[in-house]
Amino acid sequence: MTSMPIYPSGTGPTGPGGPLPRLAPPAEVLTSVKLWFASIIVGLVGGILVFALTDQSASVRKAMETNPSALTEAQLRTAETVGLLVGLVLVLIVLGLEVLFVLKMKAGRNWARIVLAVLGGLSALTSLSGLARGLSAGTVINFISMLLLIAAIVFMFRPATKPYFSQPRA
Repeated sequence: MTSMPIYPSGTGPTGPGGPLPRLAPPAEVLTSVKLWFASIIVGLVGGILVFALTDQSASVRKAMETNPSALTEAQLRTAETVGLLVGLVLVLIVLGLEVLFVLKMKAGRNWARIVLAVLGGLSALTSLSGLARGLSAGTVINFISMLLLIAAIVFMFRPATKPYFSQPRA
């Protein structure tokens, strides 16, 4: 009978003394994490302020004036409430995913860094298009959030972060 070769067990890379230790997140990654959370907070606070300062009943009045479908005011208010609730749920889901991606990026997951870069880039483009429409309280807050996002993306891709994101996982 032939003997079977013996292979090392375990899931991660090993060195002479056992598993290789994970590198600690570099300062650039930690700065990026702080900037991401600052952007999330500024965006959330800004959204709450814009919502609080917007006359929600104005859209119902405008819809009543140009009401081609003959909906009642109660039906329009119900549609507005449902729309706001759906929007709120979507915002909470996106924020939750964003926080998850930031935490995964902090843990050294390169895929999370790429997802954050794409989402941040799309958000920055959206903010720029909002600025093109004119200045308001909402666009100023979006601009501040956009600057934080751009800084966070720059820190994620600084040369010092490359070894952290390319290290094998244990």
